[in-house]
Amino acid sequence: MQKNITRLGVILALVFWVVDSFIDSLLSEDGITFIESCFYPGGEELWIRSFAVLLFLIFSAYAERLLKIINNMARELKQYHDRLQYTVNELQMEMAERKVAIKELEQLAITDPLTSLYNRRKFDELLAYEVERNQRYHADLSLIMCDIDHFKQINDKFGHAAGDTALKTFSNKVTENIRDVDIFARWGGEEFMILMPNANIDNARSVAEKLRKTIENTNIKTVSSLTASFGVTRYNDDDTTESFVKRVDTALYRAKQQGRNTVVTAA
Repeated sequence: MQKNITRLGVILALVFWVVDSFIDSLLSEDGITFIESCFYPGGEELWIRSFAVLLFLIFSAYAERLLKIINNMARELKQYHDRLQYTVNELQMEMAERKVAIKELEQLAITDPLTSLYNRRKFDELLAYEVERNQRYHADLSLIMCDIDHFKQINDKFGHAAGDTALKTFSNKVTENIRDVDIFARWGGEEFMILMPNANIDNARSVAEKLRKTIENTNIKTVSSLTASFGVTRYNDDDTTESFVKRVDTALYRAKQQGRNTVVTAA
């Protein structure tokens, strides 16, 4: 479509140039002299000059109309081009807005809205990837599962707003004290997972203990105290994702049984 418009514009410009050149030629000194001589023909040149005068009169009658038509076509062509360009710009803007909206929807699909951490769905996806990678390269892989102690009591005593504050504070403190490569996600409710690639179980336990102390020493105005329990395990060669998660869940359960605010390791 754009090529056809360009070609039409070139043709119109060429026609306009030819017409304009022809008129300039007729209005030149030689052209005027020739026209004047047509009215004083001599012998055999009479019919030729008469025919030339007839052509000139016909051309003069239609030249102005032709120029108007060409000008109108050029103006309509420009208007059409402007409308087409406006439509293209609108479509490009709409496509850009849709890309942003799709990206935001994709982010919402994998993110916990309260803490802005990965949600369980995304964590399961990343866990499966890391387990597969570990099976291929046999690198260290550890998992920490943590749970805010007595979270139901926080909600019941201080309200759900205070509970939300506790969840966000806990998330921020953990994020500040783990590596960028560690995968931190909200598993559900007050439970969280930390997947640690290239970290052995001793490294993971040290991180869990550091996090336990950090949470214990964190002051939240709306909550009198905040502690958390931690289960730690490593990936074994015969593990599946299910057995890996089940073992760390068992370690966390034992930490709660032992009085909470503690770290339990399950190899």
